[in-house]
Amino acid sequence: MWDLRLVKIFIEYVDGASEWSGKAVAWLMLPLIFELTYDSIARYVFNAPTIWSYDVSYMLYAAIFMIGGAYTLLDEKHIRIELFYDMFSLKGRAIIDIIGYVVFFFPVIGAIFYFGIEYVTDSWRLLEHCEASYWSPPIYHFKTLIPISAFLLLLQGAGKFIRAIGIITEREHIN
Repeated sequence: MWDLRLVKIFIEYVDGASEWSGKAVAWLMLPLIFELTYDSIARYVFNAPTIWSYDVSYMLYAAIFMIGGAYTLLDEKHIRIELFYDMFSLKGRAIIDIIGYVVFFFPVIGAIFYFGIEYVTDSWRLLEHCEASYWSPPIYHFKTLIPISAFLLLLQGAGKFIRAIGIITEREHIN
């Protein structure tokens, strides 16, 4: 049914993209730490808070959180109820994973991707700025991360889904 060579190439590509994006976005921790340290010193030592700190910190943190999601899924660090999950055999866990991907993961992440594109398109059309602060930075470019991160998650979810099917069909060499 499947050309296993192509399936393996797809999974390797998806895993590589997730690993690369997760490790690349992890470097944003350095400017986030610097920004938070700078603002804390400015605010509490010199009594001179910045007007840009809040916006920069939530944008950096959100970028790390969103883009790092696919890497987190690759590394199996998302939350699941291990107490029950570990009671099942490898095939039982694969069945639970398949049901979870079909019922919960793909519909939710697919909706985030689909509606995220519409959301981002409107934001770019308006050249949207953040209205929550005095600084009012542009955020349309930042919102572009929503469908990008959803797409990366969908790809990684597809790879995990295919692996689970491989376990059930006893084609564990897909992994």
